[in-house]
Amino acid sequence: MTIYEILNNIFKNEKFELSPRKFCPEYRDVLADEDKPIFDLLKNISSLAESVDNDRIEFCPMFVAADGSRTFSIEDISDSEVSILNDLDFDKLPLTLRARVSDLLWVSKKDFNCAKIAARSNWELFKLWYKDDDNLGSLDRMRRAICISRETNLTAIYNEICAWVKSFIESESVYAAGFFSLRLMELFVEQKNYDSAVFIPILDEIIKRNVYDVSITEQAYNLKTRCLFKNKRKEEAIRNNILLADYYVNHAEGIVSSDTQGALRAVPFYQKAIQLYRNNGEAQRGEETLKKLVEIQKNIPSTMAPFLLNFNVGGIVENIETNMKDLSFEESVIRITQMIKFDTREEIKQRVIDEYKSSPIFHLFSKSILNEHGQTILTLPPLDLDDPEKDQRVLELHMHQKALEHQNIVGDIWIKNALRIIQERFTVDNLKVDFLVKDNPIIPTGREGIIRSGVKMFLCGEYYEAMHILAPQTENIFRNIAREARSVTVTLEEDGSSKEKVLQSIFSLPELVDCYDNDTLFAFRGLLNELAGANIRNKIAHGIISEYDCSSGACLFFGAAIIRLLSYTSKECINILRNSEKLKHYEILKEDALKKTN
Repeated sequence: MTIYEILNNIFKNEKFELSPRKFCPEYRDVLADEDKPIFDLLKNISSLAESVDNDRIEFCPMFVAADGSRTFSIEDISDSEVSILNDLDFDKLPLTLRARVSDLLWVSKKDFNCAKIAARSNWELFKLWYKDDDNLGSLDRMRRAICISRETNLTAIYNEICAWVKSFIESESVYAAGFFSLRLMELFVEQKNYDSAVFIPILDEIIKRNVYDVSITEQAYNLKTRCLFKNKRKEEAIRNNILLADYYVNHAEGIVSSDTQGALRAVPFYQKAIQLYRNNGEAQRGEETLKKLVEIQKNIPSTMAPFLLNFNVGGIVENIETNMKDLSFEESVIRITQMIKFDTREEIKQRVIDEYKSSPIFHLFSKSILNEHGQTILTLPPLDLDDPEKDQRVLELHMHQKALEHQNIVGDIWIKNALRIIQERFTVDNLKVDFLVKDNPIIPTGREGIIRSGVKMFLCGEYYEAMHILAPQTENIFRNIAREARSVTVTLEEDGSSKEKVLQSIFSLPELVDCYDNDTLFAFRGLLNELAGANIRNKIAHGIISEYDCSSGACLFFGAAIIRLLSYTSKECINILRNSEKLKHYEILKEDALKKTN
């Protein structure tokens, strides 16, 4: 059998896409030796994945591993293999394979003859696949036929496609085809000289018929807006956007009344409506809708069922009491600093990536971080499936979330119980905590008293008051350290005024990095200033932190972290550490100290 007979036997049913699995060894075995390289090359070309949009196609390897290894790529095709492809009799190739090879040669070598073959083959393939009801999948074939015919001025093919579209949109099929119809019209809205105004009444009817299908309805509204703007009907486009906003509000109100979880599911529709109102001259309606959103968000926390894990922490408490036995007040305070550590950025990153690898499905979707009022304060994007380190900022946000989990646990168990022991054994006053702040070089001049009071309140259990002092003063400490290290902590405005740099910029100053390791700065940045972290400083600055929040694990960890920061540069702390035999010994926690209970 010839190579063409074999290929047409392989692809006798051309409604299926290309697959290297169809190139079975038994087919290769019956070929003449000179045809076997062609067979192997076409098998590799059939393995390529496609990424198609309205103005381009990209052929890429089907699989790329984390170590960089991959399956066959277009770059692997040698010049001699290009010659083999050019020598093929395209008329004898199966239609599916003809479209792939000719398109590949057009994209890679700009062979005009191959462009004509590719445009015609993709169009014929679309008609074949569409008849087989493979609607959405078939649209990429039309998309390629249009793209190539417009690039190469193949007007006959383009006009033939336009005639088919005209017949389609005039038929009842346009209303039954759902997403296919919308994608088809979207494709032609982007064609420069196509009269997209013909789509407007069709889109109105689609909206009317699909009022309960929010996905189709919102896409139809958005496409209608594009059509109106393209036809310079701006006022109508604005009214259409407002109609979409009204639709979102009505849909959201229906969801809220439908079930107990409705409030959470309604939030994104209210948010979309608010933006549409604001961007289309209806700011007042946007504010009214925002009030509705705030009201329904109040109900969200009560409808969310928590995932509860019960642990017996008796072993940990016993370990804490052992390590604090017979210590002086100063030694007890320093012991708290030994119970926390600032994990390295590399350790936190590895935990995030390991969790991703073990449960990749949890990283497929964005994660909404809610406050106590049910409002979304941050939408955490998912990690890249192929390369979780691709977007360093997204990875860093996940790292702050992971660090916060650890800080909450350490604060809730270790720091809380250590503070309880101190509060039971000692009467804490300002004089007692003087050893931490007196002559401490990182404390700005004139701030010893306020920081002493904040630390004293923290050790006494007055956490609400302590956080309101310690968070802004810690920010000032880092600003002071940066200034002392000769860093510029202000910006010069155009009018000649100076403004303090935002805290995130302060943590990134190279002079500050020279003073403290990146791991310490990362921990404090998450605790003070990151929405994905504890964000304590910003919550306090806006007056929204609650008394309950201030006794949370993260806030207790933060208080202990400040004491640890002060201990680095306190002469008295260093002397106590050097001379205390008790602090030099630390009882290691037993492996079974933390036990899960039913």
